[in-house]
Amino acid sequence: MEGSKKKNSTEKSRIVISVSDINCTVCVTAIQKQVMKIPGIEDVKTSIMLNKVFIDYDPKLVDTSTIRKAIDKTGFKSYMTIKENH
Repeated sequence: MEGSKKKNSTEKSRIVISVSDINCTVCVTAIQKQVMKIPGIEDVKTSIMLNKVFIDYDPKLVDTSTIRKAIDKTGFKSYMTIKENH
Protein backbone atom coordinates (compact mmCIF):
# COMPACT_ATOMS: atom_id res chain seq x y z
CA MET A 1 0.00 0.00 0.00
CA GLU A 2 2.05 2.86 -1.27
CA GLY A 3 1.07 6.33 -0.20
CA SER A 4 -0.36 5.14 3.09
CA LYS A 5 2.88 5.83 4.93
CA LYS A 6 3.08 9.23 6.57
CA LYS A 7 6.31 11.02 7.35
CA ASN A 8 6.70 11.43 11.08
CA SER A 9 8.85 14.52 10.64
CA THR A 10 5.89 16.66 9.57
CA GLU A 11 3.47 17.45 12.33
CA LYS A 12 0.20 18.83 11.07
CA SER A 13 -2.53 20.59 12.96
CA ARG A 14 -5.85 22.08 11.95
CA ILE A 15 -7.45 25.18 13.34
CA VAL A 16 -11.06 26.15 12.71
CA ILE A 17 -11.67 29.87 13.16
CA SER A 18 -15.09 31.49 13.20
CA VAL A 19 -15.06 34.78 11.34
CA SER A 20 -17.92 37.28 11.30
CA ASP A 21 -19.38 38.66 8.09
CA ILE A 22 -17.89 36.35 5.46
CA ASN A 23 -20.52 36.75 2.76
CA CYS A 24 -18.91 36.54 -0.68
CA THR A 25 -16.10 34.99 -2.67
CA VAL A 26 -14.13 38.25 -2.52
CA CYS A 27 -14.10 37.92 1.29
CA VAL A 28 -12.96 34.31 1.02
CA THR A 29 -10.17 35.17 -1.41
CA ALA A 30 -8.89 38.03 0.76
CA ILE A 31 -8.71 35.80 3.83
CA GLN A 32 -7.12 32.88 1.99
CA LYS A 33 -4.45 35.04 0.33
CA GLN A 34 -3.52 36.73 3.60
CA VAL A 35 -3.26 33.47 5.56
CA MET A 36 -1.34 31.64 2.80
CA LYS A 37 1.43 34.28 3.06
CA ILE A 38 2.40 32.86 6.45
CA PRO A 39 5.22 30.29 6.46
CA GLY A 40 3.96 26.95 7.76
CA ILE A 41 0.44 27.23 6.35
CA GLU A 42 -0.39 24.16 4.29
CA ASP A 43 -4.03 24.68 3.27
CA VAL A 44 -6.86 27.17 3.80
CA LYS A 45 -10.52 26.45 3.12
CA THR A 46 -13.35 28.84 3.88
CA SER A 47 -17.07 28.22 4.31
CA ILE A 48 -19.25 31.25 3.59
CA MET A 49 -22.37 29.54 4.96
CA LEU A 50 -20.69 28.54 8.22
CA ASN A 51 -18.57 31.71 8.57
CA LYS A 52 -15.59 29.49 9.30
CA VAL A 53 -12.03 29.19 8.06
CA PHE A 54 -10.35 25.75 8.16
CA ILE A 55 -6.56 25.97 8.20
CA ASP A 56 -4.00 23.16 8.09
CA TYR A 57 -0.60 24.24 9.37
CA ASP A 58 2.69 23.12 10.86
CA PRO A 59 2.69 24.12 14.55
CA LYS A 60 6.50 24.12 14.55
CA LEU A 61 6.48 27.03 12.09
CA VAL A 62 3.43 29.10 13.03
CA ASP A 63 1.14 29.58 16.02
CA THR A 64 -2.59 30.18 16.13
CA SER A 65 -2.34 33.80 17.29
CA THR A 66 -0.32 34.66 14.17
CA ILE A 67 -3.01 33.05 12.01
CA ARG A 68 -5.78 34.99 13.75
CA LYS A 69 -3.85 38.26 13.40
CA ALA A 70 -3.55 37.63 9.64
CA ILE A 71 -7.33 37.18 9.38
CA ASP A 72 -7.96 40.30 11.47
CA LYS A 73 -5.64 42.20 9.09
CA THR A 74 -8.13 41.60 6.26
CA GLY A 75 -10.79 43.57 8.14
CA PHE A 76 -12.73 40.53 9.35
CA LYS A 77 -12.90 39.71 13.04
CA SER A 78 -11.98 36.21 14.13
CA TYR A 79 -13.78 35.33 17.30
CA MET A 80 -13.58 31.63 18.09
CA THR A 81 -10.90 29.01 17.61
CA ILE A 82 -11.02 25.23 17.68
CA LYS A 83 -7.68 23.48 17.46
CA GLU A 84 -7.32 19.91 16.22
CA ASN A 85 -4.18 17.78 15.95
CA HIS A 86 -3.74 15.23 13.18
